[in-house]
Amino acid sequence: MVKKDAGVKIPVLDKDNYFHWKVKMHLHLMSMDERYVDCIEKGPHVPMKFASRIGVPDDAPDVEIPKLVSEWTIEDLAEIHKDKRTMNILFNGLEQEMFDNVINCTTSKEV
Repeated sequence: MVKKDAGVKIPVLDKDNYFHWKVKMHLHLMSMDERYVDCIEKGPHVPMKFASRIGVPDDAPDVEIPKLVSEWTIEDLAEIHKDKRTMNILFNGLEQEMFDNVINCTTSKEV
């Protein structure tokens, strides 16, 4: 099985080409999965669920809260993994000296 991005070179950022790199990287990410760009702009996916509020009338709207890890579905895990894929692409698009500045980032939005 051939990956859909096989043979596509990840744009590499150097200190003199940020604007061009940004345009190329944006297109590269969009061509793979539009949600990769969402990870950068909005942050990683947080699985949510609706829960009833205690001590309020039954007709009060439910509140949305994060799911426990034990409640995550396969779909939730796939969405969460998109942020890690995005980070991998971004990391591979950086020269070593720039990578050293973001090595401790935990989300693609931080990178």
